[in-house]
Amino acid sequence: MAKKTFFVCAACGYETLKWLGKCPMCQGWDTFKEVAPVSKADGKEPRRPVILSDEELADEERVASGIGEMDRVLGGGMTIGSAILLGGDPGIGKTTLCFEIASRLTELGLNVLYVSGEESLRQLASRKKRLGIKAAFAFLTSNHLDDVISAITEKHYALVIVDSVQSVYNPKLPMLPGSMGQVKDVSTRLTMEAKALDTSLIFIGHVTKEGVIAGPKVLEHMVDTVLYFEGDKMLPYRILRTIKNRYGAIEEVGIFQMTGEGLISVENPSQFFISQRGDIGEGSSLFPYITGSRPIVLEVQAITQKTNFSIPRRLSLGYDVNRLFILISVIEKTIGKPFFDRDIYVNVTGGMKVNEPAIDLSVAASILSSYKEVTLGQDSAFFGEVGLTGEIRKTVNMDLRIKECQRIGIKRIFCPGDVRHSDGTEIVTVRNVKELVKKIGNGQ
Repeated sequence: MAKKTFFVCAACGYETLKWLGKCPMCQGWDTFKEVAPVSKADGKEPRRPVILSDEELADEERVASGIGEMDRVLGGGMTIGSAILLGGDPGIGKTTLCFEIASRLTELGLNVLYVSGEESLRQLASRKKRLGIKAAFAFLTSNHLDDVISAITEKHYALVIVDSVQSVYNPKLPMLPGSMGQVKDVSTRLTMEAKALDTSLIFIGHVTKEGVIAGPKVLEHMVDTVLYFEGDKMLPYRILRTIKNRYGAIEEVGIFQMTGEGLISVENPSQFFISQRGDIGEGSSLFPYITGSRPIVLEVQAITQKTNFSIPRRLSLGYDVNRLFILISVIEKTIGKPFFDRDIYVNVTGGMKVNEPAIDLSVAASILSSYKEVTLGQDSAFFGEVGLTGEIRKTVNMDLRIKECQRIGIKRIFCPGDVRHSDGTEIVTVRNVKELVKKIGNGQ
C-alpha cells in the first residue's frame, strides 16, 4: 500500500494533509510543498529508562575558555556537551569572539572545528591573520547538514562552532535555508549528535530588525544557553548578556573592549564605565549595580529642561520609563511643585540596562540635582528603592555595593537603613525622598 504524502509550509513548518493556498500559521501564500513521510525505523536500538541514585550523579564538567568574561557569563566555563546560542547585531563581533574562544581552547590542546556556511576559506584565513591568531584549528566551509554531522562523528572535537545556524540546511527538507523548519531540524540533529559525543556547540544566530534571534523562539528552546552580544558599533566596548542558562545564573554580564587585535576582557568594569566622567555638572550621580555576583558602578544622568510645549516629554535610556513616571510623581508630591513645564530625560551611561529597583534613589538624586542646579560631587553614590509614599526601602547586597564603592575611592554613599562602615567612607542614611531633597538642597 502506497504511503500517503502530506504538505509542509516552507516558511514556518506547519503540516497539513491537503494542499492549502494560504498557511493558517504564518499567513503566507503558496508556501506548501508536498513531502513523503520518512520511515521511523533507523536501525538503532531503543533506549530504556534508567534509574539514577544520588551517588551516581556526577558534577557537571566544564571547560574554561581562558577568556575571563566569557567564563563568568557561562558560570565558570562551557559545560561539556552543552549547546550555546550566540546572537547579536551584524558586525558586533560574534565571529571575532568565537575565533578568540577557538584559539584559547586550541592552545589548551583541545580540538576545535569552525563550521562556516557564509565565508570562504580565504576570507576566514584573512580574518584569522588580521586578529593575530596563531593557533591552528580546523575549518569546514559547508552549509550542508550531512557534511557537518560527518565531520563531528569522524573525529572527536571538544568544541564545534557553527556560523551561522541559519545558513546550514538539510537538503532532504523542502523548506528554504533559514526557515523555521530548517532551523529546528538543524539545531535538533546537531545538538543530539554533539551531546552523544560530549562535544560542546556554539551556534551563531542572526538577529532580526526587532532585535531578537531569527528562528524565532524555537531556536532558543532547543539550546542550553542563550547569549546576546550587544553594544554600539561606534563605541569600543561590548556587553555579553545571558538570557538563558541551564547550568548557571542568568544575571551575569561580561564586558569586552573591541580593539584592532580583537576583543579584550575588561577586568575592572566599574573604573571602565566611570573613567570618562571627568568634571561633572548638575544631574549626574553614581549607582553601584549588582549583576549576578559582580558589582559595577554606573553613572546615571538626568536633565530637566523647560519646555514650550503643552505636553512635556519623558524619555529614559537604560531605566524603565514606567518607573520613571512613578518616580516623577513621587518627587512632585514631595517638593510640592509639578513638572508640567519641564522635559525630563534619564540616561544610564555605557548602554547598560538596569532592571533592579535599587537604582530609584540614584535616578531621583540626578533629577533633583538637575532641577535644583546642584552638583552632587564626583565621589558620591546612591542606591535604594523608592516607594509610592516616598519612603526609601532597603535593597539586596547592600554590603557588596558599599565595598565596591570603597574599592574605587567613593567617599560618600547615600543609602537606606543603618549601615556601619568606616574605612574613610561616609554613610548618609536617607529614609525618604523628603530627606533626600533637604540633603541635596543643602549641598550635603
